[in-house]
Amino acid sequence: MASIDSQTIQQLKMAWLAAEERGDKQAQMALLRAHPEAQEALIDFIAAYHATALEQEHGALASPEEIQLLPLTERARQRALARVFGLSQTSDAGAQARSEASVTSLASVKTLRELRQRRRLSLTEAARGLRLGVDVWKKFEEGLIDLLSLSTRQLERLASFFSVSPQEFAELLRNSQPTLALNRRQTGEAARRQRQERPVRQSFAEAIARSDMSEQEKRAWLEE
Repeated sequence: MASIDSQTIQQLKMAWLAAEERGDKQAQMALLRAHPEAQEALIDFIAAYHATALEQEHGALASPEEIQLLPLTERARQRALARVFGLSQTSDAGAQARSEASVTSLASVKTLRELRQRRRLSLTEAARGLRLGVDVWKKFEEGLIDLLSLSTRQLERLASFFSVSPQEFAELLRNSQPTLALNRRQTGEAARRQRQERPVRQSFAEAIARSDMSEQEKRAWLEE
């Protein structure tokens, strides 16, 4: 059987996730049939993904027996996300250990663009995975989305996609904002004009409203 590289497997997993969000089971089956060389990796990922079903369906109404399973499903979810986005985890020692590993892996990452590149995703792949327009995600990378316009749930969803904490995502967004480098030899008028020409930040809702995203995609984010 022909081998398949990790980048291709990652793209196939993202395609499967996109089909899952659309409820397109036929596309998911077609994906498996079209890539027999990746079936083992995909099936392993799909099993881990569906292991979260108890938590998502039952929540606080789960039985005591099901509640005992929730730590297992959470670990399965973390492993699945790690495999999708190319993260490296050596153990499932709990949230603290995962947080420490995240800090270490992000030590040299300062902006959202660098985070995406660390996850080995193209601009289009990141936008598609988040169900955002490329134009909207690009504004995130350019620091043009106002952090204060994000709801807690929206921030958590964005951070979860990249397997970082909401606090880490917020810090990377702040660091992504363009800096104004003033030349000491500039006149006062030139400096004022440069400040006026800086790109204006937008609220997340405004960026989505101006995007060519589908109405369903817009609602999925704006209702968060």
